[in-house]
Amino acid sequence: MTDQARKDPAAQDWEPAIRRHLGDPAAVLAVQSVRDYATLGLRQEGDSVVTAEVTEVDLAAAEGPTVRITGCFDSGSRQVIDVNTGVPVAPGTPPRFVWNVGVTQFPTEVGEPWLVTVLEPLTSQPC
Repeated sequence: MTDQARKDPAAQDWEPAIRRHLGDPAAVLAVQSVRDYATLGLRQEGDSVVTAEVTEVDLAAAEGPTVRITGCFDSGSRQVIDVNTGVPVAPGTPPRFVWNVGVTQFPTEVGEPWLVTVLEPLTSQPC
């Protein structure tokens, strides 16, 4: 969802669409990232690639049933572009790094959704 939003960050308020997939605090970070792109006059071309592996399942977690995932985030097939000049912007992170993700079920919400609640990029750990 964030790849789609960053391709045209100023097109709409992306928060409702992002919140269909992410819970807080991850949603706040993703929404702010898209808003920053719009404010800075940036857009994304291409898509990120993520490979993932489940590392832990805790169906009795205090915050609700939770799954922990470790993935490899690969941004090598995307570029950040300055909207005004059309010039690519140098990346702020390495092209491939480990990303820890937490997904929690919200059984009190309509449809009992599973939402991403933790997005922890480990940019110093290549994958």
